[in-house]
Amino acid sequence: MNQKQDRTKIIVKQGGRIRFVNMQEVLYIESLGRKAVLHLSDETIEYYAKISQLESQLHPYFFRTHRAYLINLQYVQSYTRREVVLKNADSVLISKYRLHDFQKAIEKSHKILANSL
Repeated sequence: MNQKQDRTKIIVKQGGRIRFVNMQEVLYIESLGRKAVLHLSDETIEYYAKISQLESQLHPYFFRTHRAYLINLQYVQSYTRREVVLKNADSVLISKYRLHDFQKAIEKSHKILANSL
């Protein structure tokens, strides 16, 4: 796999099984203790991972809105000063300290999408 392909897949290790998940399928990632929970439209996948490592791997397509949440910017439907609502109607917290950077990231992601159309 080349470096670009590595960035589009999340490697999930569960016991002796390794699974490759397309990052476009992930709406958001939640940190629960030492585990990461990948929230997809039709399932959730729980495995041992650090959200900080996922954050660096998935940047700039994902944004860390809170210490416990990493969201896929393409699935943002709306947001307030306290939460982000995703296209599947789930809402996740947004830290007041990250709101300004989140707004910049949203603007940047919309410009990228507009240029790709």
